[in-house]
Amino acid sequence: MPEKEIKKTRTKIAQKIGWIILRPILKFFTRYRLQSQTDIGKLPSPLIIVSNHTCYLDPPLIGTILPLGSAVYPAYFMTKDSIMAAPFFGGFFNLFGAFRARKGEGLEKSLEEPKKILGCGCSVVIFPQGGLSHEFAPEQGKPGAAALSLQTNIPILPVAICGIPNFSWKNFFLRKYRIEIKIGRPMLLKERLNQNYVSDENFKIATQVMMGEIKKLMG
Repeated sequence: MPEKEIKKTRTKIAQKIGWIILRPILKFFTRYRLQSQTDIGKLPSPLIIVSNHTCYLDPPLIGTILPLGSAVYPAYFMTKDSIMAAPFFGGFFNLFGAFRARKGEGLEKSLEEPKKILGCGCSVVIFPQGGLSHEFAPEQGKPGAAALSLQTNIPILPVAICGIPNFSWKNFFLRKYRIEIKIGRPMLLKERLNQNYVSDENFKIATQVMMGEIKKLMG
């Protein structure tokens, strides 16, 4: 069996185990509600899932909101370089599908790994703000996710996570959060731009379109 397929199988198994453990915990402590503009049971793969990013709960929330047997899983998460470089945490998160963002190495280099993942038929999760932020504005968007969609012609799935203004573990365990997770419709950015070519300018425009869709979901 090819090495890529072995990693895909390993990640899929790890994420299924994580789903079984984490989903009831997250639902109990955050009391989250899911709203979706599309039938989440019929979502295709691969997808580029993009979301706002307010706290460290966001990746496990996105990793467990879809049905256990969803074709979207396994989904691989673009993750901060310093976390992936840590001796223990890097290997642990890699097991569950995390990969390095490669910040500062250029757009082409940072998109090499997600292109390989999408090429294997797996989905990718990217937080286009590039890090944690309690505020959300379309101009915060980095071009990576939009460029990836334009270059591969893979649909973007916008997601908004609402209800965590300032996260603390104390409030988490006291069940003080009421989270809403809102899923939009998959969209091809090329169709939204009505353009068949890629350029830096189109990356900027597509990023604004993508961030605007997340903003709409946030209300």
